[in-house]
Formats: sequence, C-alpha cells, structure tokens
Amino acid sequence: MNINPIGTSSIVFVTLTGLIWGGWIVGSQTPQGQEALAKAYEAYAQQRSETHDDLFEPSALRALVCGTGGASADGREARPCLAVAAAGKLFVVDTGSGAAAALSQRNVPLGRLQAVLLTGNAVTQSADLDELHAAAQPTRAANLLPVYGPPDTVRLVDGLNAAAGMNGVDSGLQAWGPSPEPGRSVIVYEADGLIISAFTTEEDVATGRVGYRFDYRGRSLVVAGDGRAEWASAAANADVVLHSAQTTSLAHLHQAPLGAPTVAEVAAAARRHNSALVLTGAGDDQLAASLQVREARAAGLDDVFAGRIGMLLELPLANSEVNVRPL
Repeated sequence: MNINPIGTSSIVFVTLTGLIWGGWIVGSQTPQGQEALAKAYEAYAQQRSETHDDLFEPSALRALVCGTGGASADGREARPCLAVAAAGKLFVVDTGSGAAAALSQRNVPLGRLQAVLLTGNAVTQSADLDELHAAAQPTRAANLLPVYGPPDTVRLVDGLNAAAGMNGVDSGLQAWGPSPEPGRSVIVYEADGLIISAFTTEEDVATGRVGYRFDYRGRSLVVAGDGRAEWASAAANADVVLHSAQTTSLAHLHQAPLGAPTVAEVAAAARRHNSALVLTGAGDDQLAASLQVREARAAGLDDVFAGRIGMLLELPLANSEVNVRPL
C-alpha cells in the first residue's frame, strides 16, 4: 500500500483543519513542518467551496467518522457511527446517539442510505437507529430500510417498528441477521463492484458482535466495532481497519470487559496485515487519542491515528493511497 507522507505522518492530511483537528501538527516548528502547514492552508482555501456531492463519485471508497466508540477518559459514553460511501450509495455502520445529527450537520445526503449495519445489539450501537430512519425516509426511494446485525437484530427492529406504528413488511425497518461463522464471512450486499461481508470470530460469537468488510474495485476497509476483528481472517490485507480499542491504562480505568482488545493488540494485528489503522475509541478526548496513538506506535505500527468525528477517509481506485481530511 502506497501512503503519501506529510512530515513524519504516513497518512495524508489534505487540509490545515485536518492537521489541527486531528491533533497531528507534525513537526510544525521545523522548516518542513511550516512548509506542510502552508500547503495545507492553500488546499483548505481551495476546498472551502466544495459540496459533498463528491462523496459518491465512483472514483474512490470513502468512509466518514460520524461517531466514536469506547468510553473516554472523562467517562463520556460511546457513540459509534461510521458512514461508508461507495457505488453511489450510503451505508451506516452503528447508529450511536447523535449519529443522525452528525450526518445531517455535514450535509450528507441521507436519501442515498441503502442499509444500516450493526456490530452489536446493545443500545450503544443502536440508540439513534429510529432517528436516522426518520431523517432519511422523506428522501429515500424505498419504504423499507434494511438493518443487518447479530441474530438479536430481529427483536430490536421489531420493537422499533411497533413503537413507530410500522410493520417491517411494507414500511419501516427490515431486519436481517447474516449469522456468519468464525472463519466464514457472509456477503450481505453485492452490486456495482461493491461487496459487503459480515464476519465474526470465536471470541465475538459469545458476545453477539459482528464486523464488516467493504471491498470496492480493489480497495478495502474493515469496520470492527469493539470486537476482536484483529484475529479475523476477513480483516487480512485490508487497506484500512477502523477499530475501537483502549489503551491498557484506560481499559483498567473503565474496567473494560474481560478479553476486550487493547490498542497494542489491534496495532500489532494491523501491522501483520499491512493495514493502516484508525482507532475510533477516543472521541474528542485529546488525552485518550494521544495515548492510543502512542501505544499503537510502541507496538510497531506507524500508519495509525485517532479517528475524530468529521474525519473523512478516501481510498482512490486509481492508486493505493489513503487520504484523510475533515468533512
């Protein structure tokens, strides 16, 4: 994978806002750092007037961080959400609290929403599912919104449909439980060069966690949620893995579940698989983000940074680069 560097970072930040907002002002006190900042200013000025229609151009696989998973150092709740745009369609992985508002505030066209994919059935992953459906439905062509997830997704969706007066047959949410087995992925969507696969691991079966892999014309990304995707064969050789994990110190502080992945474990796996890593467990907590990146680099992975709400990842089809900018 060919990743263009700025300063000492191995991921491209194409605007100044990305450099500051991501907490990654790399070597800004050096001549090289000042030159990078100047170029970022120029790029930012050029992009100020751009609309978000380019999210759905067929030239790249794109992912927008619209929420973050994992408790922060100040104890704020996890609000996981990731929007993936490919083949002209929008997919949302997890709908944590505030997901619908985060997408609307960034003018993401929810009328293109094709399906929701849940990595788990806890309130953490589904708190805003009904709000997202309500926000998207007025501009969607279809009356039913497919919702994929673990087996309990059916019960969850039935409850939301009943509360909203919808039947899940002609209108409302339509549940699908792909039920992958460890080591055997299940395709949940395939069209126009895009393949979405659900997978799980031996460790995740007991807790009802599912991960998803997006493959689009030679580019790929994996959304692991807070499961154990680092041991999944489905995550091998993905361009980017988005994973919620905590540093060892914060895992002890928040009494993380026994067996929950640490940043060091996730980073080591990403290095073995030659993947860039986006850690989505810090939220807007600068201290937690810094600790996560430091621990991942200590595990030998350079291509890592903390995911922040509004971060857009772009994987062009024409090359092997990974571009990052705020949306």
